[in-house]
Amino acid sequence: MTLVLYSQYFNPGISRRLGRRINKAAANNFTDEKLKYILDSMRLQYEVNEGKYPRIPYETTKIYVIEGNIKKTSLIKIIEKRLM
Repeated sequence: MTLVLYSQYFNPGISRRLGRRINKAAANNFTDEKLKYILDSMRLQYEVNEGKYPRIPYETTKIYVIEGNIKKTSLIKIIEKRLM
C-alpha cells in the first residue's frame, strides 16, 4: 500500500485548516531529519520528492511516498507520539 505524507502535515507555522495534522506541541519538535529517522526506525521504504501541497500551492514542500501496510492516520499518530 502506498501512502503520501506532506511535510505540511507537521508544520507548526500553519493552522489545521491549512493542513497541519498533529498538535502544535509535537509540530514544534518537527524537522525533516527527525521524520526520516522515525520512518527508518519503523523500517518503512520511502522516497522523498519536492512538490506542492494542494491547500498551499504557493509553497514548495517535501513529499514522502511510503510503502507499507499501515493506515495513514495510524502512521501520523505514531509520528506525533515520537515527536513529543
